[in-house]
Amino acid sequence: MNYQSKLKAGQVLGERYLIKRLIGSGGMSCVYLAEDLRLPGKRWAVKENAGIGPEYDDMAKEAELLVKLSHARLPRVVDYCLPDADGYCYLIMDYIDGVTLTQYMQQHPGPLPGRLILDLARQLLEVLLYLHAQQPPIVYRDLKPANVMLSESLSLTLIDFGIARSYAQGSLRETVNLGTAGFAAPEQYEAGPCLPAVDQYGLGAVLLYMATGGHETRWRSGMEARLRPVVDHGLIPVIRRLLRVHPDDRYPDAAAVLEAVEQVRSHSDPHGARQKMRIQPPHRSGQQPPTVAAVLGAAPGLGATHTSLALSVYLSGLGPTAWVDMNLESPVHERLQQMFGEETELLSPAGSEGAAFSWQNIHFWRPGAEGSLTGVHEAGYTYVVLDLGTGEGSGGLQLFAASELPLLVASGADWRLEETLRWLRRCGLAPQPKWNIGLPLAGPLAQKLLQEHIGLGRVLELPFQRDPFQRKGKLAGALRSVVSGASEMNAEAVGRGFFKI
Repeated sequence: MNYQSKLKAGQVLGERYLIKRLIGSGGMSCVYLAEDLRLPGKRWAVKENAGIGPEYDDMAKEAELLVKLSHARLPRVVDYCLPDADGYCYLIMDYIDGVTLTQYMQQHPGPLPGRLILDLARQLLEVLLYLHAQQPPIVYRDLKPANVMLSESLSLTLIDFGIARSYAQGSLRETVNLGTAGFAAPEQYEAGPCLPAVDQYGLGAVLLYMATGGHETRWRSGMEARLRPVVDHGLIPVIRRLLRVHPDDRYPDAAAVLEAVEQVRSHSDPHGARQKMRIQPPHRSGQQPPTVAAVLGAAPGLGATHTSLALSVYLSGLGPTAWVDMNLESPVHERLQQMFGEETELLSPAGSEGAAFSWQNIHFWRPGAEGSLTGVHEAGYTYVVLDLGTGEGSGGLQLFAASELPLLVASGADWRLEETLRWLRRCGLAPQPKWNIGLPLAGPLAQKLLQEHIGLGRVLELPFQRDPFQRKGKLAGALRSVVSGASEMNAEAVGRGFFKI
């Protein structure tokens, strides 16, 4: 059903919910972000549905289901607005801050990491176990990437219960077997009740979708060979069984699926896997020294590390790139290695005192004692990105001044510009033509004012981007201008390597 929404930004629903913006829409409903006027700072998702026919019945049943449920991976329903004179009704529920699995895969093209697929499979099975354990069991019936929300920490929430139904044992009829083509089980296209095995098929389709980079949802000839390089070999027969055409050929229940997935997880040791895959940095004798980019924060918490990672991602598309954590007290290097899991490969740099690993064509380094970078300058990188933090220790300010791509991250708030100028005077660094000063979320006025005060260098906005490893977007565009500006000044640059300091 396509209809004209009655809501718009600035409107207040039920004298309480201030509509901010549209965050999703489909053929049967729209979802808006709203602020609670009674609870300042609290945000909700408002789902709008129109019509007094089957569509209203669906929404009423969705509300009935969700009100009775309580699970960490399901949104709570907190309010329900009855149909108005035009037949529009509204469901107010938890706002899930994140992206759908569909959006996440668009931001990360290609098959998802095998360990992540296992983690998401376990999380989905947690909520399916809960739903199927209800009396009578609740069959979700529409498991697909668009209905899986992921938080920044990749914790998932299952949304949109518009077609979920309670299955009564012995029921001979099912009113409508809805589902999404490609993810719906074969029996959903037939008359008769939808059993919990329907959700097993949907799970298998989602797992296959993730493992093939969004290209496949049905088992085809030769699929096993395609999956071997991507997922743990033990997961392949699990996916195959979930996608069996006949429900009786799938697992007895969600608990049996979870047991099979956990068995695969227990035999998938990311640390052991990494130890078997040690690679060498891209050493090439006789090559000129790398171009060094140094990212420095004028104060803690401004996003210097975030920016340095985003810059590394952009530069890795131009040539072999290394990211170096120059803050010896920082846990970032270890956390990144844990986050990437089994997808990382340990580096074996000859004569290096530091630790390094590789992920998606970027080498992540942690210096040796006292910030020693022995081995990095001999590795043959085209670009080396230094995360200097706030410049404390390891000669951070000197490394920043000597680099060819110096990027100072300062506050973009108008009222903190004077703070940036005081920092420059205090540290004793004189702005240079090659300098770039990035202001997160700054407006044109802040850029103009700071540019007028420092004179030399360039001041630019650093647009917000939640994921620093996203290869496309406004932040990548801003960093592209940093690199291109440095290329234009390359002939006038003084010195190429910070290693000789």
